[in-house]
Amino acid sequence: MALSQGSQEAKSLDEILSPRSVAIVGVAPGDINFAAMVFLAALLRFQFPGPIYPVGQTGEEISGLKMYRRITDIPGSVEHVIVAIPASAVPQVMEDCVAKGVRSVYIFSAGFSESGEEEGIRLEREVVGIARKGGIRLLGPNCMGIYHPAANFSFGYNFPTESGPVGYLSQSGGNSYHMVRAAAARGIRFSKVVSYGNAADIDETELLQYFATDPETSIIAAYVEGVKDGSRFISVLRETAQAKPVIMMKGGSTEAGTRAVASHTGALAGSDAIWDALFKQTGVVRVYNLEEMVDVILAFLFLPPPRGPRVGLMGVGGGASVYGADECVRAGLIIPPLSQESVGRLAEILGGPGISLGNPIDCYLLDVSPEQFGSMLEIAAKGPEIDFLIAHIGVDLGPFTWHRPPVLEAKVEAIINSAKTFTKPVAIVLHTATTGRSMQVVAEVQQKYFASGLPIYNSIGSAANAIAKLIDYHQRHGNQKGLLPT
Repeated sequence: MALSQGSQEAKSLDEILSPRSVAIVGVAPGDINFAAMVFLAALLRFQFPGPIYPVGQTGEEISGLKMYRRITDIPGSVEHVIVAIPASAVPQVMEDCVAKGVRSVYIFSAGFSESGEEEGIRLEREVVGIARKGGIRLLGPNCMGIYHPAANFSFGYNFPTESGPVGYLSQSGGNSYHMVRAAAARGIRFSKVVSYGNAADIDETELLQYFATDPETSIIAAYVEGVKDGSRFISVLRETAQAKPVIMMKGGSTEAGTRAVASHTGALAGSDAIWDALFKQTGVVRVYNLEEMVDVILAFLFLPPPRGPRVGLMGVGGGASVYGADECVRAGLIIPPLSQESVGRLAEILGGPGISLGNPIDCYLLDVSPEQFGSMLEIAAKGPEIDFLIAHIGVDLGPFTWHRPPVLEAKVEAIINSAKTFTKPVAIVLHTATTGRSMQVVAEVQQKYFASGLPIYNSIGSAANAIAKLIDYHQRHGNQKGLLPT
């Protein structure tokens, strides 16, 4: 289906992702049904502006809200229903939703087709039949649902309340939760996140089609285990990847993973070779884990596309420079020697035993002030032989104390201030290898400086891989406009 033909579906999903009233089925005091209580707490923390109707067996008041025994007992209109009860009880709730005129339902409950058992498959078919009979759109079963910060709607209590330009669809509920938290720690914010589970109704293809035209979304990320309609999916994926960057992880890329997919969402995983060929043909950026997905999103968000693969690598430590250079080359990048003019200007700032002013540029940061470091970065950037830079700083150097937050922040600020003076992209790497404290310090620095517009990575290899994929994407798509967030 062409994207232009999906306007009605897009309108339908807009209503689902921005409900004006919601009921949560399965709410109970204490830990009797922890999931339903988390959903309720998340909506309260996000200050969902519409009516919230807890539905549970006690009929008591909870969190200042009146509780109802059934959907049909609610006096006001209900647009959206979250279901967190045993699978066997879901069909009756769906019948109540039809009677109430509910528009959409997402089913957190598991125990449907993903179980592989006849009863679970039968239950899912029954639920879908009821939904279609009543004109209800269905997310799931076996999913986390919707996170739409602009609509004050979230399935995660501790998710950021701010919006961003990244849309994310995930067949896995757990991966959707982990992705939001991991990305938030690195400065990424989302337009909408949809966990769709077994895809009994709303599936990956419809969601891709929606995000392709969603004005809140400029980058699409996806975790997919399998598809329901292969030919339709391929057609939509191709058009979507031409409209916006699509960064996708295929779950079940090994034999063991394929077996796990079948028991997780009941999806048909397919051959990994076929998926790999599909990604290459459609222009999708493939990643292999969620950490890599975050790395690549950072590059697309915060870096204008480099003119080429020639990187200037600058930082501390001969060993770090050597393995960092190897990582860059393995990622498909080029480390050219600096011009004699650049080397001469660098030597005027810093030169001496143990200092390498070629490329990589290895400088002993204990002897380099933040201002000097920034000036050296600027000199390297202005060389015509360099397309972009990776500036790396070690946070674990034994007894040395310069890695303390104030000193480290001064170095990072020097990189940020220097980067403002030239147009070539710059990525920052803060090595965190040996101590819990160093990882904590880096996390704090990332939180403080993500608004600077420069991505911060935990290793040279992860930065090199992400930037190489950014370059490859723009070369394949012939697009040098950049994707900086607005």
